[in-house]
Amino acid sequence: MQLTLNPDEVQICQLIGRMRSLIARSNGVKDAKIGNQDGSEADVIGMMAEYGFAKLMNVFPDLGLSPRSGSPDGVMPSGNRYDIKASKHTHARLLSTLKVNPDVDVYVLCVVDSPTLDYKGWAWKEDLIKPSNIINLGHGEGYALDQDNLKKF
Repeated sequence: MQLTLNPDEVQICQLIGRMRSLIARSNGVKDAKIGNQDGSEADVIGMMAEYGFAKLMNVFPDLGLSPRSGSPDGVMPSGNRYDIKASKHTHARLLSTLKVNPDVDVYVLCVVDSPTLDYKGWAWKEDLIKPSNIINLGHGEGYALDQDNLKKF
């Protein structure tokens, strides 16, 4: 499932992503990214993926700027709470830290090649968060699923 953002949407996501990064770091929210990418850039691609998914689900995106940690990225019309995981890598895995988020039901993987967003698939929390999915990619342990193990949209 793909979506291409228009230039104005990209600029809005860049602004909100960078502002969220500044606000979170200045308020002591730990950067929970898995990988060596720049935290601010990770927040921008994350915002793009969140915005695009909300648009596809026909729900209003969370554009808030208050510091947050552990909350879902949004709620689908079905009522399932989702967490978007974004990457720039075409063959990215769906990754999550070992800190289990009790407020999330579904994890979604999006590959971002601005302005195009490619939603590779999704997994129920219980399909991702289990001991057999723990992996270390060189930046600490976390949960991971390959794209071929994700449910398609």
